[in-house]
Amino acid sequence: MLASTIFLKVKALLFFRNLIDLSKKLHYFNFCRYLMYKNLITYMNIFLGAVSGILIMAAIILAVIRVSDIAVVDEMSFKGNMPKNAFALSKLSYDAIKEPFLSLKYHPMTSQIPDLKKTLIFYGKNGRPDAMLTKPHLHFSFNGNKAVTAVFPGEKLFLTFNKQATPPQYTFSKENIETPLWIEADIREDDALVKVFMKNEDGELISDPAHLAQITLKPAVQTKFGAGTEIQEIGTYRIDGSLLARQKARWHGPDRFLEKHGGEEFSLCMGKHRVDFGEEDKIYSVFVCPGDCLIWKENRWNVINPGTESLSNHLLVVKKIDERIMNFELWDVEGKNKIVLNLIKAHETVAKQNFDDAFKFVGARTRSQFVFEIDDERMLLCPKDWLVLTEDGWKKITTPEEIDAYVERKLSGPLFVFDGILRKDDRQVFLGTIFNASRTDMQTIELPIMQGISTPQSIENKPNTLENPVAKNFNRHLHE
Repeated sequence: MLASTIFLKVKALLFFRNLIDLSKKLHYFNFCRYLMYKNLITYMNIFLGAVSGILIMAAIILAVIRVSDIAVVDEMSFKGNMPKNAFALSKLSYDAIKEPFLSLKYHPMTSQIPDLKKTLIFYGKNGRPDAMLTKPHLHFSFNGNKAVTAVFPGEKLFLTFNKQATPPQYTFSKENIETPLWIEADIREDDALVKVFMKNEDGELISDPAHLAQITLKPAVQTKFGAGTEIQEIGTYRIDGSLLARQKARWHGPDRFLEKHGGEEFSLCMGKHRVDFGEEDKIYSVFVCPGDCLIWKENRWNVINPGTESLSNHLLVVKKIDERIMNFELWDVEGKNKIVLNLIKAHETVAKQNFDDAFKFVGARTRSQFVFEIDDERMLLCPKDWLVLTEDGWKKITTPEEIDAYVERKLSGPLFVFDGILRKDDRQVFLGTIFNASRTDMQTIELPIMQGISTPQSIENKPNTLENPVAKNFNRHLHE
């Protein structure tokens, strides 16, 4: 046991001794390699230093021996004989030729009429009805340019060539200042006949090539209202398809009230359709039929006859009226764009009223004055009296101001007109006419009067037609 322990210790000592020897050998090897690299770097530095010294010496020597001036040969002379032409002739032979067989003739460069057919665009003529009465504007533009210019038929429209544009292109002269190039257009049915004129440097007209001096352009379609221009507006309203809706437009149809009671003052409204604009105190009405024109003036639409007065305003034209839809065309001032507007008819019928309970005949005071109990309140009525149904019940119109308000639609509601009392089939009948709130429908009301109620014996088989103060006020209002 002891021997084996001693053996292991001896073996361990030998192992550590060998390990120490190996470490010494590695250290010596690394030290030798370090010395070798150090010597190599030293030799390289010595070599580079020697090369640098040689180059410096060579530069000094060249600087010393360099010549200050370098001779330049100005002319090169060539001495020698040209090869002799086998076909060369004597001078007399050339002089005998006289006129040459071929000769060159000089023609200076001249300007030509440009081809505008590919770049000039015709957007049509002014289609406004009022423009048709005079010379309509013709609208032109150039391809790639949104600006549209209007010109009268036969009027000069001067052009320029913009070289700074990308790509270079023709444009219209600013404020139509005179230039050597211009066009004159005329209308041929729907097409434009364009004559192109151009002057040269001497002010003479150029006529070549002849086929470009007169061109025909078909109208192009410009779909967007105000395309290529600023946003179009009427007053404070932007022009688009919702214009009439934002102006609170309502189409009711013919005004039955004015047709029956308007008289000569409102004769122009007969057979026309009433369109209301605005609300409450700002409401106003226009009466139109197909073909009528309106302009925007003083912050409202006004019916006008097409002419010189309407040319400087946006023009609203009634194109068509169907059972349910009214079609308009709104033209801009220059007549180069239009937008189609539609208005749907508002339907309203006479509301059924229980007149048996609302209107109770009490008696007759005179031949033209009758006492009724209306909404539990006694009221004296005369033939042609008007009563408007308000939120508070039936109200009798008694002043010119109230008549004005109702005629101008500032006071609205169902209207009852008392026509009088007549005898029919051996009985007395209460007679009147009821108009709906929009005044587009009316109905005749006949209510029997209870027997035993006294009435004047002078009432015949016809309604009393005596006019009362309300009717007189209305007639005075119409003729003021």
